Amino acid sequence: MTMKPSTNIWIRRQQCPCGDWKCYIKHEGDDQTSVSSQLAKSETTSSSSSLEAVFMPYVGQIFKSDDEAFEYYSNFARKNGFSIRKARSTESHNLGIYRRDFVCYRSGFNQPRKKANVEHPRDRKSVRCGCDAKLYLTKEIVDGVPQWYVSQFSNVHNHELLEDEQVRLLPAYRKIQEADQERILLLSKAGFPVNRIVKVLELEKGVQPGHLPFIEKDVRNFVRTCKKTVQENDALLSEKRENDTMELLEACRAMAERDLDFVFDYTTDENEKVENIAWSYGNSVRAYPVFGDVVSFDTSYRSITYGFLLGVWFGMDNHGKSIFFGCVLLQDESSNSFSWALQVCGCNLL
Repeated sequence: MTMKPSTNIWIRRQQCPCGDWKCYIKHEGDDQTSVSSQLAKSETTSSSSSLEAVFMPYVGQIFKSDDEAFEYYSNFARKNGFSIRKARSTESHNLGIYRRDFVCYRSGFNQPRKKANVEHPRDRKSVRCGCDAKLYLTKEIVDGVPQWYVSQFSNVHNHELLEDEQVRLLPAYRKIQEADQERILLLSKAGFPVNRIVKVLELEKGVQPGHLPFIEKDVRNFVRTCKKTVQENDALLSEKRENDTMELLEACRAMAERDLDFVFDYTTDENEKVENIAWSYGNSVRAYPVFGDVVSFDTSYRSITYGFLLGVWFGMDNHGKSIFFGCVLLQDESSNSFSWALQVCGCNLL
């Protein structure tokens, strides 16, 4: 494992990556041969252990990116009974972000919040207790290639570390995978309550109750977020549909002023919103008495976004080519809508 000579004396004696507390990585002024032997020992141990083995980070350890370092530290934290979060970052004009601070999830203290003006405010106890476990990264450019190295590291906690069965329940490790998200949404649309959704997933995955990689609260929050997003999107789509329909109506009015033979008509619902609209250009109106012996009314297309059914009247000219007579946008496929469309067509073209 690559190591950067350190000038930082914040941690003098640091555990070797092999995991043995009796040996440690020596800093500047110590025997470099011993350092090499410890690193060789680390590599040998790593290759012979399982893929899940994660050594303790150490000062001078180098990573290709800050994301790689965060993932490494997160894996180490999970195996040791805690989780981490991103804290401060420092940026400059030349290097961009050149420092990243990762800390224990219980680092620092929560600032007191203003209580809401309610009769029974919720008083939640904060999990933060000023834990000093941390990993500080610094970026430098070597031969034109950016790299991140551990400048400070502390694994001293002032709280109890969790067992494997407890650490998996920390928010940082509770994740709903994409396949599970799709399944949850499908069951939610089918009317399943959240507790039943969790039981179905446990049965499908063949796990004991309470052993999913997420809890019932996560499922409830996910479903609530999705419903809120759908409602917001529906509201935006409804507003866009109404605005675009009004723009189409204004365009028809403007066309009627430029073309005296241009005709259009529309209906509104009880909220004065445009419900159906039909129009025909002047050329089509003039062509209908000549080529209107046979008329085809095509309703094959519907706009999913706007919810309108598109109906188009076609004829055929002397050369056997299709000729456009008019079109209509209908809100539904009821008999009243089709009757209105055919009446409008007859009045506009005849």
